[in-house]
Amino acid sequence: MHLRTFRDLCSSEGLNPYFVEMANLREQCSWTTFDKESATDKAIDIIAGAVGRAAKSEPLIPTEMKVSNDVAVIGGGVSGICASLELANQGYKVFLIERQPSIGGHMAQLSKTYPTLDCSLCILSPKLAETKGHRLIELMTNTEVATIDGSAGAYSLALTRRPRYVNENKCTGCGECAKVCPVEVADEFEERTASRKAIYLPFPQAVPNAYVVDEKNCTKCWLCVKACKHGAINPREIVIEKKIEVGAIIVATGFRLFDPSVLTQYGFGTHPNIVTNLQLERLVEHGIYRPSDRKTPRKIAWILCVGSRDSRNGQLYCSKICCMAAVKEAVLLRELVPNLETWIFYTDLRAAGKGYEEFYVRAMEDGVKFVRGRGAEVIPASADELIVRAEDTLIGEQLESIFDLVVLCPAILPELGSGELAERLGLHIGSDGFLLERHYKLRPVDSQNEGVFLSGCCLGPKDVRESVVEALSAASRTASLLGKGVVTISPEKAYVISDRCDSCGECVKVCPTRAIEILPSGATVRFISCIGCGICVPICPKDAIDLKNSTESQLMAEIEGVAAAPATKPKIVAFIEATSAYTACDLVGLARKQYPTNVRVIKVPSIGRLHARHLITALAAGADGVILIEGEGTVLGEEAFRVRVSEIRKTVSSRGVEPLRVFATRTTIPQYAKLASVFQTFTERIQKLGSLHPETRSKIRQLAVA
Repeated sequence: MHLRTFRDLCSSEGLNPYFVEMANLREQCSWTTFDKESATDKAIDIIAGAVGRAAKSEPLIPTEMKVSNDVAVIGGGVSGICASLELANQGYKVFLIERQPSIGGHMAQLSKTYPTLDCSLCILSPKLAETKGHRLIELMTNTEVATIDGSAGAYSLALTRRPRYVNENKCTGCGECAKVCPVEVADEFEERTASRKAIYLPFPQAVPNAYVVDEKNCTKCWLCVKACKHGAINPREIVIEKKIEVGAIIVATGFRLFDPSVLTQYGFGTHPNIVTNLQLERLVEHGIYRPSDRKTPRKIAWILCVGSRDSRNGQLYCSKICCMAAVKEAVLLRELVPNLETWIFYTDLRAAGKGYEEFYVRAMEDGVKFVRGRGAEVIPASADELIVRAEDTLIGEQLESIFDLVVLCPAILPELGSGELAERLGLHIGSDGFLLERHYKLRPVDSQNEGVFLSGCCLGPKDVRESVVEALSAASRTASLLGKGVVTISPEKAYVISDRCDSCGECVKVCPTRAIEILPSGATVRFISCIGCGICVPICPKDAIDLKNSTESQLMAEIEGVAAAPATKPKIVAFIEATSAYTACDLVGLARKQYPTNVRVIKVPSIGRLHARHLITALAAGADGVILIEGEGTVLGEEAFRVRVSEIRKTVSSRGVEPLRVFATRTTIPQYAKLASVFQTFTERIQKLGSLHPETRSKIRQLAVA
């Protein structure tokens, strides 16, 4: 947390900042135990390791690189649109990438927005038109990101554009093509409450405002080609691959809804009059009716927390927007349908935004009935009516009432594909499945990857206002990064020792960012692309690659310093990946969770940086067990991690060390509490095994020297 503070202090006094080494005596020592004596022993070891490493430090100089002023915005919902416009209006070229045929996202599906009851499309449509017409925004619909390479200031994205089969510039939106199309399928934009043809306009205000062919359901009869008078339909259109170079990326991939059919007690999918709140939004737009007979409903129930705050069959978290969405719909429908009865079944009503509490009070005054108690069951009473059973927890009574329409408010989930995108970008994912910001309070739209910013519901459930605020914040952070014209590149990169390299190419095979290439003179590292993970270092059979600020001499000195100093036995050395796993380890201390003082942590760029000799050195110096912890979602994937650990364990075992003395696991930042359990359990295991026999340690030491 404070490394940069001390590095900046050294720089201000004329010292090279990379001479700074930090001994973590707070989060990983004093805050994790009440045993002062053993904590002091542990502190001595930690300091010994830091001193050993500092003695091998070298002066390093960051470099500056000219940046691309172009920006990629992934996701064309309201957050992506607002971020794109903000940047384009400041003079930045923006590639707005959306995998659907039109931009607009879920906001385009809403009838009105709370708490002001503004028309959703009245707000959004001008933004859609401005985006389409802006000279600095290149709109790329039907497009997905295939690969991402590079680093802040110089990202390279390979894009795949699926065929639309309709020329956007020639299409006039007359609809003659749809009239002759023989295929009819459920309309996704209408949340399957209506149907559309296999060639269709996504919605009336769609941008681009052109028809598109649903390739999955199209029978390829091409009657539409004959019907189109403008020659806008091209059956021979193919997938287009395109590469773009940008300086920064904004991720605004949005959300999807939890599938309520998983919770069978609510009967979603078994009765036409059981709908989701997003389906109700579409029904409102086309004249409110109950789907079973298209008659105006007289009594409607909303059931909140369907899949939210549910540890058994849903999500642990609150989906945040459902309470106010239900209140908005109830107020709106009472204005549209005279004498309509509206009941909202809730767990805890949450109205914590600007004007939200006042809107909630207005709903109560308007006659909306609030029942504190989650709906327990929805049962068909007839072809048109439904029974809702619940408990009113305020009065302690069971309720059972008949309704014309039951509206389920499902949990908000991360959009499909966000996990794969996170992996390509090197982003972290929280325990809730949403992308993880760099710091929840201080850097709320920064990702762990420099030059990649996050906005909107990809971070978690939020309403339109919050999504727009984050969009403007992400645009501002992007402009701050690119506005200087250059970015500072850390010198902590891999480098080749040329006189040892024989151009075998083993390093090229494992580099996750393709930063290494073989030239006639030998291997070379592209400084810009290297992320300093160190995976290439132990792979080289000639020891011809090293990693600046995590050199072999530094790592060995730290290992010997930590493991050799006399302290409580048995001693355990934990090699921990430097970003998410190390942060998780810090959070254990921050939460004041206790674990044995036997464990000494050594931070490494990745477990892939380690060679078996590092473990052998630790065991030879005085350690009795070794833990390897990699963060989830890092460049060292699960399979690669398993293979590397297996190779290390096999080599260590061949030196006469029991395999049980080496333990490996992966973690995420939100799973930090499990590390305390890992340290406790492994310490107990090593205590049962006892310290390494002096003869075994002597043999290991001899082999290590050899």
